[in-house]
Amino acid sequence: MLNQELNDLCASILDDIGIKISNERKSILEAIALQIDRDVRDGNGVKLVYLCTHNSRRSHFSQVWGCIASVLFGYEEIETYSGGTVATACHPNTIEALSQLGFKITCNDVETENPHYKVYYSAQNFIDCYSKANTDNVLPQSDFIAIMTCSDSDDNCPLVPGAKKRFSTTYDDPKEFDDSANAVDHYKERSLQIAHDALYTFQYLSKLSAKK
Repeated sequence: MLNQELNDLCASILDDIGIKISNERKSILEAIALQIDRDVRDGNGVKLVYLCTHNSRRSHFSQVWGCIASVLFGYEEIETYSGGTVATACHPNTIEALSQLGFKITCNDVETENPHYKVYYSAQNFIDCYSKANTDNVLPQSDFIAIMTCSDSDDNCPLVPGAKKRFSTTYDDPKEFDDSANAVDHYKERSLQIAHDALYTFQYLSKLSAKK
């Protein structure tokens, strides 16, 4: 279950999702849904790992919205993760953008180099957001679906060790707006773009399940 603000936001996204995503993009998202559907039917569990270079912006947005979409469409057994080729820190603008979109966020070590944020989507349920390398043992190292979220990692990691399948859904980096007066607005824009993709993927997945 999602909190009311997030539930309303997801409903709004689903209202216009068909016109916000190109047909080319839809074909990639549908391919991801088909792979998830196969894994669900195999009964071996589904692990989605969203990868970027620094695991500070786009990969976190992707993990968060992948989780939200799975909860919204009743696939709570699906596990979502994010990682990078190196560990840095989840950027404060990423956290502020999520906060402004309806997530409740706590952090007990905000002054450290790599803070651990609890991103709540309901009163009890949260996503643990902090930067980690894709080799970190908290991430699955085999039998997972890899989803590339930035062009650098997409270009530099043509093969992802341990991944059963690899997909490319790259996004422009909101980092370029970090020094602007309205940086968080650009982060929210990117977050919502990723939200549309995640919700479309799981909406399509639910339609596949309904046909069986």
